[in-house]
Amino acid sequence: MNGMQQEEMDFGADSDRMKKKTVAGGVLITFEGGEGVGKSTQAERLFHKLQSFGIDTIQAHEPGSSDLGNNIRNWIKRANSSSPLAETLLFEAARAQLMFEMIRPALDRGKVVILDRYTDSTVAYQGYARGGDLNTISKLNQIATAGYIPHLTVLLDLDPKISLSRISNEPSLFSGSINPSRVDDEDQRRFEDLPLKFHENIRRGYLEMSKTESRWAVIRADQAGHRVADAILKRVRRLLIERGVSESTFKV
Repeated sequence: MNGMQQEEMDFGADSDRMKKKTVAGGVLITFEGGEGVGKSTQAERLFHKLQSFGIDTIQAHEPGSSDLGNNIRNWIKRANSSSPLAETLLFEAARAQLMFEMIRPALDRGKVVILDRYTDSTVAYQGYARGGDLNTISKLNQIATAGYIPHLTVLLDLDPKISLSRISNEPSLFSGSINPSRVDDEDQRRFEDLPLKFHENIRRGYLEMSKTESRWAVIRADQAGHRVADAILKRVRRLLIERGVSESTFKV
């Protein structure tokens, strides 16, 4: 049975012991979308908001958030070219390590895990955009995650012409961030240089996937940032209440 639990956390000798709210079985929330749609910004906003409600929450991103994942990301950045299958296998290796090292232990402890990109990114990028076999990618996703499906996937949807212009017109958009989960400029630029059709195929893939399962929440990313954040929080709040978190938790 789903339900809210409380976990005692010690924040130091001079701090009072505090209780963070956990959810039986944990909750996995993933953020998806193309380049420049604001995934990292909105994931970070949600992370801090849930923490302010006293909900035990962690944040991670793919590929990365582990030594192996960071090494793989750095290798892919520097590679001149690679096949869709080679890229997929590398991403799946990083994903399997992240699941083993961080995500599954956190979920087992009842935490809310906010993940910037997950299996759907591999389907959209290596499948729809790069032409990889969708059935093969699906099987590899299944293996890497042991079939773990998000409770909620937030898709930030935006016309690639607009999202790419955000990156081009704001070169410092991702610079100077102290948040280690943010993707750096070099990652953004690697994809920005690809043809517009590539990005349109990514969007098409995401929108097609979003029609197949109820876990998807498609949110227009052309709105003001605070409106996007409000729409995300509304959907997350509903999910957490369904999972046993008391409504009073959100009345801080």
